[in-house]
Amino acid sequence: MSQQVTQKALVIPCAEAPYTFLTRPVPTPGVGDVLVKIEGIGLNPAEWKITKGVMLIKEYPFMSGTDGAGTVIAIGKDVKGVSKGDRVLFQGYFEADRSTHQEYVLVYADLLAKLPPTISSLEAASIPLALASAALGLAIPYKPTERSGAGLKPFWDDDAEGYYHGQAIVILGGSSSIGQFVIQIAKYMGYSPIITTSSLRHKEFLESLGATHVLDRFDDVALGVKESLGGKELKLAYDAVHTPITQAEVDLLSPGGQIVSAWEVPKDSLDLSGNRRAIDYYGTVHWYKDLGKAMYAKLGAFLESGVIQPNRVEKLPDGLSGIVGGLKRLEENQVSGVKLVVDPGETPLAAGSS
Repeated sequence: MSQQVTQKALVIPCAEAPYTFLTRPVPTPGVGDVLVKIEGIGLNPAEWKITKGVMLIKEYPFMSGTDGAGTVIAIGKDVKGVSKGDRVLFQGYFEADRSTHQEYVLVYADLLAKLPPTISSLEAASIPLALASAALGLAIPYKPTERSGAGLKPFWDDDAEGYYHGQAIVILGGSSSIGQFVIQIAKYMGYSPIITTSSLRHKEFLESLGATHVLDRFDDVALGVKESLGGKELKLAYDAVHTPITQAEVDLLSPGGQIVSAWEVPKDSLDLSGNRRAIDYYGTVHWYKDLGKAMYAKLGAFLESGVIQPNRVEKLPDGLSGIVGGLKRLEENQVSGVKLVVDPGETPLAAGSS
């Protein structure tokens, strides 16, 4: 069977415009690239925020989409260790040929992980952005003058298991996609207690991931954290949901403690005395390629062993056509504890036709 030469893609045609379909070429892999037929796409809040003008976009039409998984169908030059037919997951990028809101995508061969047979492409599509956000927020070296991470040991290092044994961590928003991966990383690295906030309907599930204390997010979080710590110091907190960070949360930190967020932190309005830090960063392996390559080189083994598990997923109907409705649900806070995913292979043939 000959390879498809054109494909459907979902794009933002101009500033603050809704998503629309267009037909574009299937790209050809270059040096270090593979071409992947996408079989799972994960939806993220950033993708609806982009249509509201919260991100500076220099060129239209603009293609978003950063969570993807599928099957390798073509290999570029100088690619080693990847073969046609491999099932892989990867983090897309806001470039036409590397965005995941389409049927086929170029992927850097050193920024992908092979999937074990126990994880479907739809489940795998829940992993890339959220895991990168969780892992990079902890591992990017700290720099006081720019967005950066906490500078902690990467979870993929050979000696990382149990490295922070007995140290406490607080995760605000444990049932979010990012929060679930922070919990899993914390468990693997030995943190205890692992204290998280969430709707209590997710309590049992979060405990299965490694949380030791699940606090009702509608209760007095500061009081609940203090009681759960049982007198232990708190050197690390992670805001996985943009609460936003308040002084009450900062005041839980011991001297020298850090609170990390994937969203901009209002540092000027916080009292960070006692050498405490409020850190924000960018959760993309494309901006931190050395860390990203090191993580992806080990990720397949972590998936195989179950140390890293995907989010629970809800598959939306109609492939690419289902993305807009899914993003609307995210905008209206109608999603909790699951990742919305689509299979572009289910896109109706008439989608985008006038």
